[in-house]
Amino acid sequence: MLERYNLILNTIKGICPTAHIAGGAVRDSLLERPIRDIDLFLDDACTDDAAKLLRSQFGFVKVGEWARYEEFSDPAVVRLAKFEKADEVTPVCLIGLVEEARGMRENVARFDFGACMAAWDGDEVYSAPEYTIDINEKTFTLCRADNQPQFDYSMSRFRKLTADRYAGWSLVVSAEFEELAREHTFRKVWYRDFDNDDFKYRQVGAQVLKPKARMESA
Repeated sequence: MLERYNLILNTIKGICPTAHIAGGAVRDSLLERPIRDIDLFLDDACTDDAAKLLRSQFGFVKVGEWARYEEFSDPAVVRLAKFEKADEVTPVCLIGLVEEARGMRENVARFDFGACMAAWDGDEVYSAPEYTIDINEKTFTLCRADNQPQFDYSMSRFRKLTADRYAGWSLVVSAEFEELAREHTFRKVWYRDFDNDDFKYRQVGAQVLKPKARMESA
């Protein structure tokens, strides 16, 4: 399915040889599932020229302004922007990387889930060992969570992915991220009842504060 974007990728590689598509679009294409968007990674120094090419040669128009990564700040990502086309339902996102991460393998190594660690540069498909394990086991193994906002963002992505295309796939959180997982759970299911200054439990809805340590019932 990615072959239809080969012309776009090769055109941008003319100004940035390390440009590649990575993440969910590659995974979905390999598994013959619908692609929601195309994440095209390249050296940040080339993003402005690449944006001009997307518009002049392919008719893709930038939506909004260049921004940092959603929900949390990934130090490898300098900025990104979405590009849409009137007669194309799949948007293209240009993602500018720092020099240390702009290579296909270096970039894939910083992804959060093993199931996302796949990339394509127009000639070669590369997938990390973590990708193969997740695909075989039908899991999303969390491989990176630098802080709570990033963990929360990854969990929101997991919920979206397993709501339709990957329904039934399991989440795997290693021991090193267990504390983040507990905090995330508290944020999901606890809230403060300000009428009686107490914490209550519920299945859905926003939580305001992390609960106090619970005491044994008398």
